[in-house]
Amino acid sequence: MLDYYFIKEKVIQTDEKNFNWLVINNSDTEEIGRVIEKYQLPEDIFIGNSYPEEVSRLEYLSGTKLQNPISLVLLNLSSKQEKIEKRLTPISFVLSDNLLIACVEKETDFFEHLIEKHHEDIDSFEKVIAYTVLDIYTHYVKELKEMKKRIDSLDQEARKTTENEELYKQADLERDIVYIDHTLRDQKGTMDALWDSKPFVEGLADDRLLYDVQLRQRQTEKMILIYRDLLESIGDLFNGMMDNHLNHLMKYLDSAALIISVPAMIAGVWGMNTGGLPGKNSTLGFLLVVIASIVIAAAVGYHLTRKDYTK
Repeated sequence: MLDYYFIKEKVIQTDEKNFNWLVINNSDTEEIGRVIEKYQLPEDIFIGNSYPEEVSRLEYLSGTKLQNPISLVLLNLSSKQEKIEKRLTPISFVLSDNLLIACVEKETDFFEHLIEKHHEDIDSFEKVIAYTVLDIYTHYVKELKEMKKRIDSLDQEARKTTENEELYKQADLERDIVYIDHTLRDQKGTMDALWDSKPFVEGLADDRLLYDVQLRQRQTEKMILIYRDLLESIGDLFNGMMDNHLNHLMKYLDSAALIISVPAMIAGVWGMNTGGLPGKNSTLGFLLVVIASIVIAAAVGYHLTRKDYTK
């Protein structure tokens, strides 16, 4: 499916006879092929546009029918309730002096929302890209705020339990953050190159919008660093809690084994057949040995409970 728009003072939807912004989806390879052939674009320019492992990039194209074309690939985070790798959806632009081409997945309505939200403010190709970047990082911020709630919940649970269910939640959250962290790290280089592009900044001609976009980008990058460190600290807390529980268990088992060993040793000594042991011929001998074993074991147990093992 191809959508045609005309950008001048604002965005309006039009037909294929009068447009300067073309939006295509990645599901129809025939239409993509016709667009590539019509403007003599590189054949692989939109390949991999449906994979989360796609690399964000900014590169200058040559040998096309467009004037001063630039290829820009960004990765957006959709709100679909799926695994994180399926929610990372690349958005590809080809920016030139007289035409803007955007390629997205069929399942996303990203540009529909973008136009509905900013159509009165978009009067250039550069503003389409700037508002796209702003919305992309807004999506990341929203997701990271939801992750913060999960991190806080894990932090509370880590202080009182080491159940497998909480560890599974931690592993799932770590997986999501790793994907987002690596995506943002990769995309930062592309953003830096875009902001350093003098033609793009001059074409944007909106310092306020540029500041807002860069501020949202910095906020997102700071949030992911903080939350990843927080999650690592929770993992350390889980490990510490498990070690502490294991230490308490071993302390209990060792103490129990030591207490039991006292009457066992006494019974072993009095069970020898070498003769000469006191109480051998007494009717109360057995009872006295049992009572002595219990008393001594109790004394050892009391001593262990009172002992400070931190010294």
